[in-house]
Parts: sequence; structure tokens; C-alpha cells
Amino acid sequence: METFRQVVRNILKPDSNVYKFGATALDFLSTMKTDGYKTWCTMEELRKGSRDNPPQPVSLRKLEYPILIRPGTSDAHTIINNVVREEYGQVNPTTPPKWMIDAGAYTGDTTAYFLSRFPGLKIIALEPNPPSYKIAKMNLEPYGERAILLQKGLYVNDGVTFFSGDGTGASIDKAGFKIDCTTVSSLMEQYSIPRIDILKMDIEGAEEAIFSSDPEKWLSSVNMLMIEIHGSHIIPLIARVLSENGFSMKQYRSIWYCQSGKK
Repeated sequence: METFRQVVRNILKPDSNVYKFGATALDFLSTMKTDGYKTWCTMEELRKGSRDNPPQPVSLRKLEYPILIRPGTSDAHTIINNVVREEYGQVNPTTPPKWMIDAGAYTGDTTAYFLSRFPGLKIIALEPNPPSYKIAKMNLEPYGERAILLQKGLYVNDGVTFFSGDGTGASIDKAGFKIDCTTVSSLMEQYSIPRIDILKMDIEGAEEAIFSSDPEKWLSSVNMLMIEIHGSHIIPLIARVLSENGFSMKQYRSIWYCQSGKK
């Protein structure tokens, strides 16, 4: 199915009306299969709703607790993609994971999905964008101490940088408003993490700088890296670094699953 989808994507291009129709149809069928027609209608109402209306809680079969969705935003689409269709769900560890870092947590949907799937897991979720951080805090509160949400971005150093944009496209930039940044190594040291079972990166292009700045320091402590690479020009860099550090790479939809060869 994924191979067929990739072929269709290359032929039609993601911005074509035919491709968009097909993607919507898959969203509909996936939601119907897991959560039913009523949930699909609710998601569609929220997707088309006014941003002036407050967030609404939606219960999904794959989440332990209801998740808040903001009307008129990309929240509903993102949650269908990440939770219902499980774009990040192609992970089948041989032993229960203990630690995960979710860099680019957005509304906390992927963090909530993994916390619901693996009861013994603790996650450090990073979301520097104030509106997204605010809703993520509400969404992750029911998971208690297992969810550590930080209003920070993942970058090459600890400190302050600029951030701009909105929604899922917000990113580190040369201008905008200031945010705090941290690194994988700093998080491991601060929270006494011996090994990261899962590292998720959806950081809108900042992965290029991170993989250009001594990634060997922390890659040896990662079992599985799930990364969305923003720009085809970045792929050769990341592929080279991962290969040199004993990782294999396999693409599923827009996500690269990178497995460490170390036992």
C-alpha cells in the first residue's frame, strides 16, 4: 500500500486536486475503521470551524484520554495523520521503551499516542511555539509525570534563538520571536537518561544544523530515530551521518525510520 501511495504521489504531486481528494478519502476510511462515522463528522466540523471557538475534546480509540482540538486549524488533520493513521506508529520495539524525546510536539498528539501505546514510557516533549505549547500542556496533563513538556526547541546548542511561523510549519528562523533551545545531550544529562529508545524529530528544517554539528555525540545513545526531513537537499547529509553511525533508513510516508544496528 505504501509503495503504491509513493508512486501515486510522484505522478500526481501532493498539491494536485486528485491527490488531495485521495488523501481525504484515506483519512475518511481510516477514521471510519477505527473510530466511526460520528468521530469523522466531528473532526470535519472542527477542521472547518471558526478559530474564535474554544478547543473541543475528542475521544479516539488509540488514545487513553480525550484530546483537545482547536477549530479552524490543522489540528484535526494532524491528529488523523499521526494518531488515527499512525504515521509514527511503525515502531515495534523488541523490549518496552522507557525514554522518548518528541522534538516538535505541536499539540502533544504524538506524545499522547506513544504514552497510550506504551504504559511504561516517559516522554520529553519539546514545543517552543506558545499557542501550540498551551494546548499541548492541556492535552498532556492527564498523563501526569510520564509527560515532561518543555517550551523549547531542539537545536545545536543550549541558548536562545529566533522562531517564526504558525501551526505545523512554525520553525527556527533568522527573525521572529525569541525561544529557548536545548540539545539531545543536554536533555539526557538533565534527566539522567541512559539511552533514548525513540527520538522523534519534526523540527521544520532545523535537522540540517543538528546533523551538521557533531551528531555523533548523541547518536550512539539512540535506538530508533523517526525524522521528517524538510528538503530533499538535506537527505544526503542525514543519510551519510546515519550510515557512518550504524543506522539503517526506511521511509514510510513522509517519515524516515532510522534504526540503530547496535544492540
